[in-house]
Amino acid sequence: MKKGLFRLALVVLTVTAMLLGSVAQGEIAAPEGYPEDYWYVNGKSPDEIGGKITVWTWDPNFFTMIEKCNDVYPNIEFEFVNVASTDYILKLTTALASGGEVPDILCAEMNDVAKIYAMGICDDIAAYGVDKSLLVPYLAELGTNDEGTFVGIPNTAAPGGVFYRRDLAKEYFGTDDPEEIGKMMSDWDGFLEMAQTIKEKSGGKVSMLAGMDSNVQAWLNANTKPWVEDNKLLISENYQETFELVKRLVDADIDAGLSDGSPAYYASFSQGNVFCYFGANWTETFTIEPNDPEGAGNWAVCNAPCGPYNWGGIWWCMYNGSPNKDAVAAWMKYELSPQGAQNKYELIHFYPGLQSAYTADYIYQPDEFLGGQIIADYYLKVMEEMTVKKCELEDGAFIETMKFYCKALENGEGTVEELLDAAEDDLISKIPTFTK
Repeated sequence: MKKGLFRLALVVLTVTAMLLGSVAQGEIAAPEGYPEDYWYVNGKSPDEIGGKITVWTWDPNFFTMIEKCNDVYPNIEFEFVNVASTDYILKLTTALASGGEVPDILCAEMNDVAKIYAMGICDDIAAYGVDKSLLVPYLAELGTNDEGTFVGIPNTAAPGGVFYRRDLAKEYFGTDDPEEIGKMMSDWDGFLEMAQTIKEKSGGKVSMLAGMDSNVQAWLNANTKPWVEDNKLLISENYQETFELVKRLVDADIDAGLSDGSPAYYASFSQGNVFCYFGANWTETFTIEPNDPEGAGNWAVCNAPCGPYNWGGIWWCMYNGSPNKDAVAAWMKYELSPQGAQNKYELIHFYPGLQSAYTADYIYQPDEFLGGQIIADYYLKVMEEMTVKKCELEDGAFIETMKFYCKALENGEGTVEELLDAAEDDLISKIPTFTK
């Protein structure tokens, strides 16, 4: 995406998040700048749209967030079923194969998006008036399947960066300002120089990173080259640079050797023995805050030396066999409205996929957990500069395999070339249709 076009789109699509009052028959007026019939679906007014929508998901926050659409659509009901994210695809495929109940709203984590699309069970939501042009362009692209059909809306934009501790930044660099810290780590040479400074000044008690496998997905996502094409693996060809980076960081001995997801990894957020972590906007709410509950004001985020990247996100699609399609479309319209975006931000601090949200005052308020940083400025810049690669059916397997062999590299279990080759062999053993 060319620089400047995103900001121009924001101006063109600017809307206000405030409701304009009631209209005839108790209906809610469309947001300013939206069509007058925005809340209608297939000619039905908000009061005429009803039905019980089944939703499978794994986070209770989503339940509260989703139900807010009753502010506009009072006759839509929701039935929520807790399903662990790790069980979702299996439960869904089992239900489809057995003729069991399938949820009206389909949910897919980023690594499963292509799998959901490939099942052929997602309806064309544009046909129900869900407007793709309201989304941040890269998110609209990810919500479009290989046939060019708009089938999914994001729960959140997921721009990434580097989260760091302000107290350690002040101690070792004399400043905790995100712009200054970001300049210091604008490339990997600067990042390594900072790491050596921390190592020397702390006497080895503080590490730059927790470990390699907890950060490698960010570095993989910043690489926009494909890892597979027509079942031919391109890992050795396109991802050698990532493994060479890991080797360089390992040789510099700048991490604490903590494994991703281990108790020691989570404890490090509050212990102050690790300076920084790569993560997306949701990392603040779902990872740092729960593991450093006393850390409000002691964190910040800045640009990453690997460049802009997206990490994660959840996609919502309409099941094409749903008997409640109008109700699902209505909920999606709420999600792509200013009030839906603001509700999401205020409830779980997710940064909306709605372009116009980034012209609203509420999103530019200081983030107290991040020391008063106005973080939307940074996330907007990342989204403007970001390029994302096409989702693939086995993205989840690719990520887990790469994390495993990056950890093997960290443990000295082979050379870069040997472990890249082993990663490809491993994927072929799991998915025999792949070739080298």
